[in-house]
This record gives sequence, C-alpha cells and structure tokens, in this order.
Amino acid sequence: MMRHGSSTSLQEHINEAYVNIRRNKVRNKGLKIGFIVLTLLFIYCAVANIFATRYYRLLEKERKIFLGLQGIDSLAATEYLNLESPTERSEYYENFWQDKKEEERQEFEERIEYAFRKFGRYAPLSDDRIPIYVKYGPPSKREEIIPQKKMVTKTKEAVKPAEIWTYRKHGIIFDFIRIARAYELIAQSEFGDRVIIPYLKEVASDTCFEIEPTALLRFNIATGRFRQKKNLTRLEVYITLEIEDTTDLFISRIIRIFDKDDSLIKEKKNILIPQEGEQGIFFDEVNFWLEPEEYRLEIELADNKNMKVGKKTVLVSLIDYYNDAKEISDLIPVKLIDKSFTHEKFDKLVGRIISLTQTVLPVYKPFYFYAEVYNLETKNSMHRLRTTYEVYNKEKMRREIVDVMIKDHVEIGDVAYLAAEYHPMDLGPGHYIIVLKADDLLSGKERTAVTEFELIEVE
Repeated sequence: MMRHGSSTSLQEHINEAYVNIRRNKVRNKGLKIGFIVLTLLFIYCAVANIFATRYYRLLEKERKIFLGLQGIDSLAATEYLNLESPTERSEYYENFWQDKKEEERQEFEERIEYAFRKFGRYAPLSDDRIPIYVKYGPPSKREEIIPQKKMVTKTKEAVKPAEIWTYRKHGIIFDFIRIARAYELIAQSEFGDRVIIPYLKEVASDTCFEIEPTALLRFNIATGRFRQKKNLTRLEVYITLEIEDTTDLFISRIIRIFDKDDSLIKEKKNILIPQEGEQGIFFDEVNFWLEPEEYRLEIELADNKNMKVGKKTVLVSLIDYYNDAKEISDLIPVKLIDKSFTHEKFDKLVGRIISLTQTVLPVYKPFYFYAEVYNLETKNSMHRLRTTYEVYNKEKMRREIVDVMIKDHVEIGDVAYLAAEYHPMDLGPGHYIIVLKADDLLSGKERTAVTEFELIEVE
C-alpha cells in the first residue's frame, strides 16, 4: 500500500509539473502577443507622427494641395508630401496637371480652397469630408444632425454630430460621424442606375419541372401585407436565392396557398431564369390578392442544373384587414428604394422597391422602410400626415434617440405611400425594434406599425 501511495504521489508531482509547464507556455505566448500588439501600436503611432510632422512643415497653400490630392490621387499625395523642398513640391504639382485640362485644375483649386476653409479648421488630416468634397464637389443635399439631449426612461442620451451627403448625379450617399474634432466616413451607399439588382425572371407560366433532388436548395422568404381595397388584401411574397453560377440555369418556382380548411385556393407555377448577374443574391417577388382570412403558403424552388430542391412553409393571417379594420400596412425593411427600374414586379408608386428577406444587416449600412397608410382624412383632396420612426434597443428596451426620424407629408388622396431612408450611423451591433407612428394631422388619428432588425459587425 505504501508503494502504491508513493507511486500515486509521484504521478501527482509529474502532473503538477506538466500543468505548470503548460501555464508558463500560455503565459509566455500571451506576453509575446501583447509585445507584438504594443510593437505594432508603437510603429503605427510613429508613422502617424512622422506623417503629421511632414504635413505641418508645409506652407498653408501646400497643405491645401496635399489634402486635395488625397481626394483624387492618394499615391500622388504621398509622393508630394515626401518631397523635401517647396521647389520640388511646386514642380511636382505643375507636372501633375501638365497633361490635364485647365478647367479640371481650376475646379480642383476652387474645391480645395472651400474644403480647407469649411472643414479643415480643427483636424484637416482626419476629416474625411475634405477628400470627398474635392473629388465630388458640393453635394446635392447635405443633412446635418445636430447634437441634442432628451429624457427617455430616466436616461439621457446624446446625439453625436453627423452629416449625410447625397450626390444625385453620381448616385452615392456618404455618412459621416464626428469623432473627436473630425468627421469620419463610416458608410457609403449607392442608388439609381448604377445599382444593378440581380433578379429571377419568369419565362414560362403554369409549368414546372420535377427532379430527383441530390441536395437541398436553400433560399429565404418574407411576406408583406397591404390593403388593396375593402376586404381584399395584397400579399407580397419576397424570395432571395444565392446562386454560384447562372450558366444554363433554370429555376422552377411553385407557390401554393391553402385556407384554414386546408383547401388549395391558389397555385402559381413558373420557370425562372437569373438576370443581371452571373452569381450572388438574386431577388424575386410574387403578389397575391386574397380575402382577409388565415392562410398557409407552401413555396418550392427547384434547380435543374444542380439537382437541388428546397421547400418552405409560411403561415399568414390577414384577418386584421377585415372591413378595413387595419388602416396601416406592415412595415417592410427594404434594401433599396429609388426611381430606377429593374423589373415591373419591383415597381410601386414610390419607385423601385427591393425588399429584404432577412433583416440582419452590417453596422453603419443605410437601408430603407416601406409602408402604406389608409383611410386618411383629406382637405381639398390632400392628406396631411406626420411620420415618426423610433428605434428601440430590443435587449434593453430603451429608445435610441439618435435614430428618431420625423417627417411631414402632404399628398393627394386618402392613402399615403411611405418610403423612408434609414441611416444607422454609429448604432452598435444588436437587435432593434423600430416603431412607425403615422399621425393624421387632419383627423388626429394615429396608426402604428412595428418591425425588427439586427445589426452585426462585418469583417
């Protein structure tokens, strides 16, 4: 027994020594990583310091030129900054414009004068508005978000200064947030003809093909409910499908709608082909006009080339729309709303609407919402409506004041078609609830619609 006990004690010492060795290795590894991080940080600070030193040795005119070159040719800007003497920099600048039009140079110099005077007062090296202004000129629309404080559930939340620049000619929107004393570009989005939307086009109706699947075809769906007229609801079905290669590809789509008695009341069969893209996410939309009842939708997609089939089932209730009881549609998160054209299936009164099937989005990235409001009071055939969009943090259930959007609408008719552009700005990752409050300014009646979205970090 003593011998056995000694053996056990020896084994314990060996195990303890092994654990200590492992701990020391982990500790040493952690120290090495920490050392590397500190070294990289030191190098970054040193480079930034050298960069700033070189900038501030320039004459004011040269600083403007350098900041302007950053907007149109970053390599030329670096080369210009690294030159040792004013004479060298002057020669470089003249050579830069030698083969270019005089009008371009004049425009450049007018822009750098304005940008430096307007945005270069405090932190010209860090302010992203300067290179954007020099490259694109004055925006078609510049929105400034002014800091304010509001009391919400006993918590004061401050709005960070921010700006949104829209260039209609270029179809680009830039979002800036003030960090310290400079404005940082945090998001860039596009609209108009430059945005090509891949979609699925119907090429044959009332037909489909049957295959023996060898794999699952994955796709996403969402729905939107809109009143068409009394006791008739427009149900929109949104589909997105990721395709790796569109060559020789056909998609069979079958949508069946069953009522609460499990009777088939509608069936739509189509053959689809991908358009406007060779790979990526492709969009599709199908509309049905239904009485306000409860339904079950069965959606089946089949890929003839890759022998894949996917099926989804969705339960939808339209009872709220019985006898016009519901006077506001669903609030639909949307990828894009603009005046361009992709296909008539995406065309509505406010323009092209590309609906999302998943409301998980990258932080900072702007997106849209769409809704319709019915039975509005009118005066001289015009309605007056005030919309307020309030964003709540779902986990904390508190209002994010920075994301309240208020707008007044004066339009013809008793129906409002609401397209809202939403900029999350520096709203952090998380789950959010957005509430649309539509106040009829003539009748005093308020209608509300609610939806959710999630913001995630993207590498």
